[in-house]
Amino acid sequence: MVKAMRAKDASYNGRFYVGVHSTGIYCLPSCKAKSPLLKNVVFYQTREEAIAAGLRGCRRCKSQQYPNVLPGWLFDVLARMRDRRDEKLSEQQLMLMTGVEISTVRRYFKAEMGSTPLAFHRRVRLQLARQLLEHGSDYLSVTYACGYESASGFRDAFIREFGITPGRYYARHKNRFS
Repeated sequence: MVKAMRAKDASYNGRFYVGVHSTGIYCLPSCKAKSPLLKNVVFYQTREEAIAAGLRGCRRCKSQQYPNVLPGWLFDVLARMRDRRDEKLSEQQLMLMTGVEISTVRRYFKAEMGSTPLAFHRRVRLQLARQLLEHGSDYLSVTYACGYESASGFRDAFIREFGITPGRYYARHKNRFS
């Protein structure tokens, strides 16, 4: 347990908790806070044991919420992005949706989604575009239905995402709706 705590090994999260009695906090083994002195540490098998010992959850690693340690606003903004596939969102709008700084939004998106929030939303919009093209919608109506202001911008984004022009993609699937 000491090795896992010092290595900040996330694979041990939930298998045990690190109680730091000098601070009155219990953490996950992967907590990024400064490592405590071993004389102040007691290991607990469950969160309930740590709480019964008078410890509170760590605000940094969110040990009291494990395994759901992601902030609630992240789930809300993901749902809104999927609902608003017909418009281009700005970072300012994302800040207003979440109520947190854009740098925090970017950090969580990079860690959890592997991209920036705007790139993620663009991918969601392009997935809608692909579905609309597969179901027979014409190129220009798809462009505007997905929040693009110009056909050339839509075409460039579509090519970057799927490696094919929207026209060719449409042509490959048009026999489905004839």
